Amino acid sequence: MDFEALQTFITVVDEKSFTRAAERLNLSQPTVSFHIRHVESYFDATLIDRSPKRFVVTQTGEMVYRRARQVMGVMEKAKAEVYEFQHQLSGTIHIGASYTVGEYVLPSLLKQFDAKYPAIDLRVQIQNTERINRAVQLHELDIGLVEGQVHHQGLSSTPFMEDEMVVIVPEQHPLRETDSVTFEQLQDQTWLTRESGSGTRAMMDSMLEAYNIRPSKLITIGSNHGVVQGVKEGLGVSFISRTVVEHTQAEDLIMSIPYIKTATRYFSLVTPVNEEEISNHAAVFIKEMKQFLSF
Repeated sequence: MDFEALQTFITVVDEKSFTRAAERLNLSQPTVSFHIRHVESYFDATLIDRSPKRFVVTQTGEMVYRRARQVMGVMEKAKAEVYEFQHQLSGTIHIGASYTVGEYVLPSLLKQFDAKYPAIDLRVQIQNTERINRAVQLHELDIGLVEGQVHHQGLSSTPFMEDEMVVIVPEQHPLRETDSVTFEQLQDQTWLTRESGSGTRAMMDSMLEAYNIRPSKLITIGSNHGVVQGVKEGLGVSFISRTVVEHTQAEDLIMSIPYIKTATRYFSLVTPVNEEEISNHAAVFIKEMKQFLSF
């Protein structure tokens, strides 16, 4: 397989255009078309249904695209490892972290690692759990640090820290005006939540379903800090990580609800299931992380 042709195919799909792909790769359009035909010939299948007014990646094309991204990711890691071998331990580690981990757990770990390996560049991407898992699966990230469960094919997860989910309620809220909250009083409340794909959102959805709680409204906020601030402002109640609450000095908002038990979850390290796909840089980071967090 011609890796240049494979990279051209990936770029064409990303850009959804032969013309834009040619400009991005600094190639002529006939050369781009030649590369795509080469890839299609290799797989003996039509990967892109194209005409002057139509550009559609076929189902087979989508399959090849996903695998091509993985292949190119592995090749980039191999290139980095050769460079590292020739130039000692330096280079870049691409780390993905979900919001809770990335904002409140990862910084101290990065400081510890950077002090010991100053020649290694650390690039951190903070997204929700679903996106981080997907990026590790496609080898766009070396490792992921997420909350929530990992079900993606080809990924391995190792718990490294325990966390607790708690209910937070505005200081001036009807639920705080009674000595004993009834089940009916929990119904038809406004709940502040994270977006779909977030580990925190998954925990809240499970909690609401488990306790048969019927919200009157769900307000979705794309950051933990935003959720806490919303509760502080009296916008609604929430079910969120104690780690977040403690780091935002919002412990006074925690309220014990007799019908809702605090829930324990774990933050997890996510890597390719095949250890040979883990770069040397990432392996060193994982080793240091295990020592620092004792897991």
